[in-house]
Amino acid sequence: MRRGCRPCLVDESGQPVALQRVDFTDTSVAETFLQELLHATPEVLPVDEIDSSYGPLVSLGREISNIDNLFVSPGGRLTIVETKLWRNPEATRQVVAQLLDYAVRVNSWDYGTLEKRAREALAPAPIGSGSLYEYVSSKYPDEVLSEPEFADAVQKGLSTGRFLLLIVGDGIRENIEAMVASLHEHPQKLFTFGLVQMQVFRSDALPGSHLAVPQVVANSTEVVRAVVRVETTGQASVSVEIETAEPKPSGGSGPRHTLSEDEFFASIDDAETQSIFHQLLEFGAELGAVPTWGTSSVSVRLRDPAGGQTRFTLFVLTVNGGMHTGWLSGQLNRTGRDPEIATDYVKQICALFPSVSPRPGIPDSLSGTVSASEIGAQLDEFRQLVLDLVDRLKSGE
Repeated sequence: MRRGCRPCLVDESGQPVALQRVDFTDTSVAETFLQELLHATPEVLPVDEIDSSYGPLVSLGREISNIDNLFVSPGGRLTIVETKLWRNPEATRQVVAQLLDYAVRVNSWDYGTLEKRAREALAPAPIGSGSLYEYVSSKYPDEVLSEPEFADAVQKGLSTGRFLLLIVGDGIRENIEAMVASLHEHPQKLFTFGLVQMQVFRSDALPGSHLAVPQVVANSTEVVRAVVRVETTGQASVSVEIETAEPKPSGGSGPRHTLSEDEFFASIDDAETQSIFHQLLEFGAELGAVPTWGTSSVSVRLRDPAGGQTRFTLFVLTVNGGMHTGWLSGQLNRTGRDPEIATDYVKQICALFPSVSPRPGIPDSLSGTVSASEIGAQLDEFRQLVLDLVDRLKSGE
């Protein structure tokens, strides 16, 4: 039997702080309380305990096409949340069906539709008038994929229905667990489920603050998908692709996995790309830059020559064999430097590599990635561009 215990909060003097659990049956607590909490603080959802590939969460807003909360990860994976305060006796029977209905609806969207729906979120929509990619990269600049890779990953998830579906409530009922368990018996279901019970506490000593205690009640542990393709070009051919979820480490999925250097290079099959990327990392080390390993990339970042905490992204290498420029403009703004440094850097890269251009409306960002083979053909010239950038960063001009 699941039992909840009241947490104990201790202040800096060692004294306990009295906590009162927020009673969601109290009509003074708004029905939207959980939605607002999850939107403002996505970190409270324990997605790493269910499937770390869906994190970290970036909230796209509330009431998007009637969906309570919709999130996307820097890797392009979507999480759909249905929140329930168990005042309504019909909620128990309807919540799973409602969540599945939302998933089917999102499954019919494409990337452009998702972006459009995000702009229609409950005002003020977090994405504003900007692009989906700009918004996500502003939240997690060191973890987001390049824009083409991000768009491809989102579109693939939309097309295949690879979503994380979460029911989040103040008290998950046992029959809800049974309903979800029965859904897992049907292999045609293409979604990963999770049930999260959320206990929330507050204290008179900390007005306006809340202590949220999530508990994963149940979740799916394996997803198997089969895709049957029928192609006709004068002669029909049929192929079946079966995809299984990667096994989780023992003891749970744990935190989101970032690559080590060995894992990064093991993910790259092409020997030429490996060689060029090794040279670029060695070049970065010579400049005093530090590699920051992500889930599918490594950012080469220079410590602030002025001694500040900011690290400037010189370039980013991805396991797909591409290079992009990262988020230099924002880093320059934070340190009071001229953001035109980033714009000039992008212009010089585009002049050197005709396969890319400044992104429309965002001249300090590349329209795509530069392949390793392109860099290898102009390696000395690219190094000189980076050296010139470092000189400008050091001079502060």
